[in-house]
Amino acid sequence: MRKGLAAMAILAVCGTVGPAMAKITQYECKFPYEKARGGGWIPEILILTDDDAKGEIIVFDPVIKHFVGNPIKAKLSSRTNARSTYTWELSYRNKGQGGRMIYTFSYFNKGQRAKMKGEPGGFDNSWTGEGTCKVSQG
Repeated sequence: MRKGLAAMAILAVCGTVGPAMAKITQYECKFPYEKARGGGWIPEILILTDDDAKGEIIVFDPVIKHFVGNPIKAKLSSRTNARSTYTWELSYRNKGQGGRMIYTFSYFNKGQRAKMKGEPGGFDNSWTGEGTCKVSQG
């Protein structure tokens, strides 16, 4: 009987602590436009939402809006005390031609600094941009 009560107490505590610890982190980032960044493949603005409660990460920017029209899924590739890094892939078709871009976004936890890299699938070149982010948590 005591073991059953202890197990129920542990489940009750874990059940209430788990969701309370879950959070939503939203990054609203700006990357100043520079022609050398690949003519628009690195967007000037990016919004990435990391929802721990749903286990879902979505990203949206003007490039995604142009080719897809709505946010797409991203993945957390690494997290340390210094930074969080996310990746996603954008497949596109334009004027009968298509391809894919592989994006990496890193937010550095101290100072709101961010970096973004876009690599066209199947090619050796890439474009990068540096910017800043406003981060909100809920």
